Amino acid sequence: MDEEAERRRRELALMVLAGLDPAIAWPAYFGRRQFSEFELSAYLHGALSLPEPEHHVDIGAGADGFDKGSSPTVATGTSRGNAGHSSDTQEVDDEDILAALGAAGRTLLSPERAEQERLQSLHETGLMDSGAEEIYDRVVVAAKEFFGVSTASLSLIAKDTQFLKSAVGPLREETPREIALCTRTVEGNAMLVINDTHADDRFASNPLVVGEPFIRFYAGFPLHGPRGWNIGSLCIIDQEPREFPVSEQQVLKALAAVVQSRIDVRR
Repeated sequence: MDEEAERRRRELALMVLAGLDPAIAWPAYFGRRQFSEFELSAYLHGALSLPEPEHHVDIGAGADGFDKGSSPTVATGTSRGNAGHSSDTQEVDDEDILAALGAAGRTLLSPERAEQERLQSLHETGLMDSGAEEIYDRVVVAAKEFFGVSTASLSLIAKDTQFLKSAVGPLREETPREIALCTRTVEGNAMLVINDTHADDRFASNPLVVGEPFIRFYAGFPLHGPRGWNIGSLCIIDQEPREFPVSEQQVLKALAAVVQSRIDVRR
């Protein structure tokens, strides 16, 4: 993404952070063109290119402060919704402000800051320090039995380590993050299915594939903590390659939703 497009996407993000109603801010910034919530999310994530603006927005002026030609500023030391009422402002590239978008703004942050925010989200769940919990153990056992695989687990991706909150099967409680397959699930922000690791160049030489536990099949669904950051996954593995049709993918997604609901309650 070029610098101009990145700057304009940050402007849009800051409009949202400043408490401006997108239904008001969007037409004032881009003209009268209509938009959808899907488009807004896609623009913030960088999945769609922003339309050419007709105006720039002075966020520090509040919801009515659309000043053509000005650069966006936003107040510091204030909460979302009243940021536009302070005269203490700073430039758009302040990551402390952009971090308030949560995971929706991860591409606006440096990789280092995004990871810092993700780890903070994991910490806030308390999952790393709460020991074994029956609800998670029950879901993991159900996943193993339903899919008929050797192993199922609820993994948490910490700074350098994959930690298994719950697991059944031949897995170590901790694995270096760099080789954990669940790391890819967390980074990809979507279900990851590997029907045969030996046929996938990304994983064929992975130590967990060529050595214990000799993973041939993997499927994982991401789990998120506060502010939408991905913190781990519910996954299943086996020592034989296999198909994983959509009907089974939906079951894994449903089981992950049970885990996610319990994580949400913890907040």
